[in-house]
Amino acid sequence: MKHSLLPFLLTLLSLSLRAATVARYNGSRIYWDARSPVTIFNGGGYARLIELQNGQLLACCESGGIKVSLSNNKGITWSTPTLIAPNPSGVPNCVPDLIQLSDGTIIVAYNPRPTSPYSPERRFGIRLRRSTNNGRTWSDEIFVYDADYTFENGCWEPSLLELPDGELQLYFADESPYTSSGEQQISLCRSFDGGLTWSSPKCVSFRSGYRDGMPVPVLLRDGKTIVVAIEDNGWSGISDFVPTTVRVALTNNWKGNFYVTGSSSQRNRSINYNYCPTATGGAPYLRVLPSGETVMSHQSKYGDGDNHKMYVYVGNQQAKDFKAMSKPFQQGTTKNCMWNSLAVIDTGIVVAVGGLDGKIVIVKGYPMKQFHAPYATPLTDGRFNTADTYYNRSAQQVPMGCETGTFSYTDFAYDRDKLYMTCIVYRQKATSEEPFPDGVTFYVDNKGASTNVPMASSYRFTMLANGTLTTSRGNGKDWAETELPGVQTASAIVVSNYRLEIAIPWSAIGLSEAPVEGNLTVNMEICTAGDTQQLIERIPDASPTKPATWVPLKLIASDTDALPTIQAKPKAPAAYDMLGRRIDDDKLFHGIFIKDGKKTLR
Repeated sequence: MKHSLLPFLLTLLSLSLRAATVARYNGSRIYWDARSPVTIFNGGGYARLIELQNGQLLACCESGGIKVSLSNNKGITWSTPTLIAPNPSGVPNCVPDLIQLSDGTIIVAYNPRPTSPYSPERRFGIRLRRSTNNGRTWSDEIFVYDADYTFENGCWEPSLLELPDGELQLYFADESPYTSSGEQQISLCRSFDGGLTWSSPKCVSFRSGYRDGMPVPVLLRDGKTIVVAIEDNGWSGISDFVPTTVRVALTNNWKGNFYVTGSSSQRNRSINYNYCPTATGGAPYLRVLPSGETVMSHQSKYGDGDNHKMYVYVGNQQAKDFKAMSKPFQQGTTKNCMWNSLAVIDTGIVVAVGGLDGKIVIVKGYPMKQFHAPYATPLTDGRFNTADTYYNRSAQQVPMGCETGTFSYTDFAYDRDKLYMTCIVYRQKATSEEPFPDGVTFYVDNKGASTNVPMASSYRFTMLANGTLTTSRGNGKDWAETELPGVQTASAIVVSNYRLEIAIPWSAIGLSEAPVEGNLTVNMEICTAGDTQQLIERIPDASPTKPATWVPLKLIASDTDALPTIQAKPKAPAAYDMLGRRIDDDKLFHGIFIKDGKKTLR
């Protein structure tokens, strides 16, 4: 009888283990460096941005006509705006979009929108201007399309796409075919001569009884599929616009009478409501990353206050399964961020272009599937020293802070004996007092566990701003406070920020050596003291109790023969304060330093 129970118990154990195992999170997440947004236009709306072939950035917006501005330093500074399409009398030019063609021609398309009282000679339409000299001069206006002359039957929001064979496509929202209803379709005009002449429009997307709007097309990285992001208010049971995609194979390319209907399998709700309830709202924008993954933004009133926020998601290479929701701008409850867009520049940096309370502002985001740790032995002293050689030159690999407004930068390194983490948190008057202290929680799993509970391979390090450390280990259900020997911490508190550093022996987290070929995963939370609660900044989609959602940490292998050289430190490394300013050896560094629980003033 005893022997007959053994297989049964083993089966139960096997089922239990399988139940705890889930698919690991494998997509990119965007980390926004939003501490210092840059303003391009002091007024305006519907801004768009691209990177030119010469490396400059070009932005446009509607502001008393269509204006453009150039940046020669990847968006740090911008030229004085130039008006390239002034408003005719009673016909404001609105909602521009821009593209640079493969031959170098830049095109800015826009949408004349007559004001009332309406008259037949002033129509809603689509126009464009061309530049063949990187935006220095612009052509006369080129006609694309005219809709009706009343607001109820206009056309809206042009967006451009060039195909590999040189065909130029212009998508827009079009009410003019539906003069006796409030319906709207997505129409397409084509050009085969670089935007000089255009075809008549054809329908590419229409849901009967509803209003498909605000199209943004891309060609997926596979080069085989055109996907158009639209706002769609026809999803059953949802009384709002929903970010949606419609698609067609490039070999079809909207030929004949084909268009995406409301019931078509080529119409997909972009963000699953089981994942994110914020996925209602309009103004979607879609772009493709160099990896082939896709990024989508939209505006929504979900969350704090009754103002629109800009939300950004990362999708897969088929422009589906959008998740990793983030907010590029820290808005609080009093600012609107509307009619926004995205750009992908340089080697894959995502630029969020926000209409933030009437100004056009940008921040940069960094899509990452994993973090990196170089071989180095930083001094665990609460200072920033260039000799520490974290992955980023300024120890700023992972920016965070858009949710709470407490901005931080985290970075990593490792050597034979230890894993190192440093984090600077821009927080004035940081407190370590209960019940809502400031601090950082760092998580490590030494096996990259694919579970939804903390396992024995999972470790948690909670550091308050003053350096006080509490350590815990997973027990297969939750966290249990556990002493982990040999862990060193250091803290430095100055007026505008505090820095925490931690050195974790590999032996403290159950390893005999640095897992260069291993499956190390990590997670962080930045905790800020609030008046009535502790505010927590988290990595998108990373749960503190679900190691399967944590981020892989790649240890960059080093040549073993070179390790002693890499570890060598100069006798007196340059010291820097929290703002990156160098401090001479004979000068005091003003701040409170705490190392291994001992406080000193410097």
